[in-house]
Amino acid sequence: MSGYDWLDDTAFCATFVRGLTPHEALARLGIEVFDGDDEEGEIEEGFICARPAEGGTILSESNGFAGTLEEVLRPLSAGTVTASVFVNVNLVADFDHYADGRSILSFDPLYPGDEDDSAKDYLADRIELGLVGDKSEGGLAAALQLAERITGVRPNASSDIVAAHGVLDY
Repeated sequence: MSGYDWLDDTAFCATFVRGLTPHEALARLGIEVFDGDDEEGEIEEGFICARPAEGGTILSESNGFAGTLEEVLRPLSAGTVTASVFVNVNLVADFDHYADGRSILSFDPLYPGDEDDSAKDYLADRIELGLVGDKSEGGLAAALQLAERITGVRPNASSDIVAAHGVLDY
């Protein structure tokens, strides 16, 4: 997954947020915000890193799932758009897109299902990226590309560095 070396390959959640800084994105979740990544190894659950990116922020969690929760995505997407890509060690995966506090699109990026039964939102992009059918041809890399397309948020050289982090109890 080129450009995403900082994501754990086996279990992660990446949430793309258009137009917000790392500090603003975390503050919307009502959690205490810390600069840098000096506490990452000490916290086992609920640790969220906020990374600057072109067009906004990417929130990353190693083995977390906060970016799939309605109570997180609703306030995070108020007045903007978000898209999250999640996978755990059991290959349970989810793609969630919210706009202005409303759920727009949700599907399993590894086993998305038949496009005839799929939500029509972003269907052309999903077909192009191989995110339709019984088993996804595009996989998680394609789901990350779809999140980039929907939000306009893309990792850049500064995304390797955690600008802020916090702990969310869920």
